[in-house]
Amino acid sequence: MKKRTARLIKWIFLITSLIAALAFFSIFSTSFILTKSKVQPELAYNDSDTCLYHVIVTGTYENQSFLKELFDGANLLAKSYNALVELHVPESQADRASLQELITYASFLNVDGIIAYIDSPDQVLRLPHRNDESEIPLITTGQFAPNLNQVSFIGVNNWELGKRLATESRHFLPHGGNIYIISSKSAAKSSNLITSLQQALQAQRNITTTVIEDISPNFNFPENKSIFITLSEDDTIHYAQLLAELFPQKKCKLIGSGGNEVCQTYLQKGWIDELFSLDPEKIGEKAMRELFEYRNHGSANSYITADVKLSRSSQ
Repeated sequence: MKKRTARLIKWIFLITSLIAALAFFSIFSTSFILTKSKVQPELAYNDSDTCLYHVIVTGTYENQSFLKELFDGANLLAKSYNALVELHVPESQADRASLQELITYASFLNVDGIIAYIDSPDQVLRLPHRNDESEIPLITTGQFAPNLNQVSFIGVNNWELGKRLATESRHFLPHGGNIYIISSKSAAKSSNLITSLQQALQAQRNITTTVIEDISPNFNFPENKSIFITLSEDDTIHYAQLLAELFPQKKCKLIGSGGNEVCQTYLQKGWIDELFSLDPEKIGEKAMRELFEYRNHGSANSYITADVKLSRSSQ
C-alpha cells in the first residue's frame, strides 16, 4: 500500500513538473522573441477579438518618428477595415535588429499584411508566409527596391517635387544667387527631379543652378547667396555635417531630403534649413487602402504617388 502511494505521488510530481516546464518554456519563448527584437508595440483601433485582420507597420530605428506618423495614418482606417494595426519598431538605436528580422516577426504573429519602410534600393527580403502557406502581402515606402516582391510602393513624383524645390529656392534667394545641386551616386535616380528644378528656374535670370558631385574644403561660393540641395537621405546627413565643419562662418543654406531621426535633429540644430520628406500619415492611409484592395480583389496599384511634407528650421 505504501509503495502504491509513493508511486502515485511520484507520478503526480512528474506530471506537475512537466506541465510547469511546458508553461515556463512557452512564456520564455514569447518573452525571448519580444526581447530580442526590442520593439515598441503600439496598437490601433482596438485589441479585442472582434478584429478580423492584423496589420504590422515596421522598419528600423532610424525611421522611428516617420513610422509612428505612418502608424497614425493607418490607424485612421483601422476601424473601417475591422483591423488591428500594430507598430513594431526597435526601441533604441543600440538595437541593430535588421529589417529581415522585423519582417520575420510578422510571420510569427501570422499577420494579414505588412507595411514597411525600405532603407535601400538594393534591399532584398525573404517574405514570410501565414500558417496556410499564403505569402503575407507587403506594402512599401521609403526607397524603391525593384527586386522586392511588394504589392505596392508608395513614393515621390520627382517631376512635381522638382517644381516645389524651385519655389522653395526662390524663397531663400529673393534677390538671386546660386543653387548647387549635389548629385552623388546615392542620388543617381534623381535626374528627372534635377531637370524639373532647372526648367522651373529657367526664367529666373538672377538665379544660377549648377550640378556638382561633391564639396571639397577649397570649394568657393558666394556667402549669403548660396543654397545647396541634397537629393537623398544619406547625402543630406553627410553634407549637413560637412558644411557645418568646413564652413562654420559662411551663411549658406541647405535644403535636404529625408525624414529619419538624424535629419530631424539636424533640422532642429539649424544645420539643415529645410527638409522635404514624404507625408507619413497620408502614406499610412494609402497603404491600408492598397493592402485591403489587394486582399479583397487580388490586385492593387503597383506605384502610388506620395504627398510631400516640407519642414523649415526655426534656427
